[in-house]
Amino acid sequence: MHSVRILMQPVLTFFAMITLVVSASAQPDSAAITWYQGGEDRLSLNPVPADFGSSVVLSGNTTQKTLIVKVGKKGEITRSNPIPLAADGSFNVRYLLKEGIGTYTVTFYGSEKRAALNYQGLGFFTHTVKKLLPVDQNGIELNDKVIKFVDTVLGTSVGRGECWDLAQEALVSNLADWTRPTAFGLLLNPETSEIKAGDIIQFRSLTVSEQLPAGVTRLTTLGAPEHTAVIYEVLGKKRYILAHQNFGNMRTVMKSAINLAHITGGKYWIYRPVAQMIRQ
Repeated sequence: MHSVRILMQPVLTFFAMITLVVSASAQPDSAAITWYQGGEDRLSLNPVPADFGSSVVLSGNTTQKTLIVKVGKKGEITRSNPIPLAADGSFNVRYLLKEGIGTYTVTFYGSEKRAALNYQGLGFFTHTVKKLLPVDQNGIELNDKVIKFVDTVLGTSVGRGECWDLAQEALVSNLADWTRPTAFGLLLNPETSEIKAGDIIQFRSLTVSEQLPAGVTRLTTLGAPEHTAVIYEVLGKKRYILAHQNFGNMRTVMKSAINLAHITGGKYWIYRPVAQMIRQ
């Protein structure tokens, strides 16, 4: 019997220095940026067009080792995403605004440490959307990119070696739209949706019992109580090759087969990874 454990990533902590707030002058037809204390020294943001569009280009430079953007509209989901930084601290991405028409607040946080859990507020601006995001941009699939990432780490340990770390690194490195800890993208229906390689599957205390030749019964446990894996290959209806780590006492990324037509207990969810940002 195989069993696995998962340690969920701690919730990120954001804070802002508010003893001094300075509003930066904006260029014509660009969003006005309000800086938190010291933020303007740590982040240089290129003018953001106030064009009422359903996406915003975020580009500039930072002295921080980690840069987080937090985007939200009142009454809707607030997303927090790390922005990929070049070696010189530059960045250039298009952020997709998916919650429809309205006013969004875009806030930047930074840390002098890589992969930090605590961040200082740098500055923010608001952006008004009057045009819906085109349908073809609302669900840009990342499955191929997730599989390419998995191929680069097979046989190695990702992060701390926890199962969840593999999914996190695959999603973060490809600028995915997801909500920690386990909402990995668009939730699919395993009964009616087409499941693809690169989809991410989350197990909770799931047990599978399969009858093998010569009367042998194989029992598999996935999740004690949680386990995360990437569907590496689809063999048939509910039959997959999984790529995962922290499985069977192995903390390196490995592949194994599973037949979910023989579940005897527990639950699972499958998610389609989709883009939140696009590199420019």
